Amino acid sequence: MPYLLDTNVFIEAKNRYLNFQICPTFWEWLITLNEQQIIFSIEKVRDELIAGDDDLAEWTKSLDSHFFISATNSTARSLNKISEWVSSVGYTQKAQNQFYQSADYYLV
Repeated sequence: MPYLLDTNVFIEAKNRYLNFQICPTFWEWLITLNEQQIIFSIEKVRDELIAGDDDLAEWTKSLDSHFFISATNSTARSLNKISEWVSSVGYTQKAQNQFYQSADYYLV
């Protein structure tokens, strides 16, 4: 079963004990797992990562396009269901808008 990684996985690794200088093999391992079709992420996560303008952004830009999955028609149908739920549980409009603009919305 493949896994989808969120932006936070990459950022926390970079900012803590697995940064590029301390543990370059971690980053190589992520690429290997992707090649084995075990882990992926989504284009929205890629967008968030390259906005950082740092080592992580450069690493992200170097990845094969298969690492980040594109949205599909199925994704659009799922987003509609998620939107219905989010609007029905009492979150403020500001919180809803913030969620809709994040990669988390697409990961769910």
